Amino acid sequence: MSMMIPHFTAPSPRHGTGLFTPIPLEPGVVLWCFDPAIDQRLPLGNLEPRQLAELLHFGYVNPERPAFVVVCGDQARFWNFPLPGEPANASPSDQIKGGEAVIVACRMIAAEEELLIHPSSDADYFRKMGLCHQQPAAGHLFN
Repeated sequence: MSMMIPHFTAPSPRHGTGLFTPIPLEPGVVLWCFDPAIDQRLPLGNLEPRQLAELLHFGYVNPERPAFVVVCGDQARFWNFPLPGEPANASPSDQIKGGEAVIVACRMIAAEEELLIHPSSDADYFRKMGLCHQQPAAGHLFN
């Protein structure tokens, strides 16, 4: 499963390569769900520093399982965050599949719009965005 909608990658005005949809999407549409046949959940403690850096760049750390990095095996690895102050159009839902939150559209998404995931989806958000000085005082793994 993994990506559940038509999608493509293209240069992103936010960061490097981004994930886009060629069709309009209604709020609540399932965009992505974890599929153990495609996606991986790897323990952070077993990774070499170079491997850790690469996997954290393309993966995410589930706030509910901060000892693991989830690496999407499809183009979902190109999902970007919105810029600070910009709203996300995708968000984790209360639905769980394979131990991970199902990602849904949290508002109408226009055709050709970049999919932007809510920062709450990744415990590594503050480090990735260069906002370590603004991170929560406790519980954040990556200083």
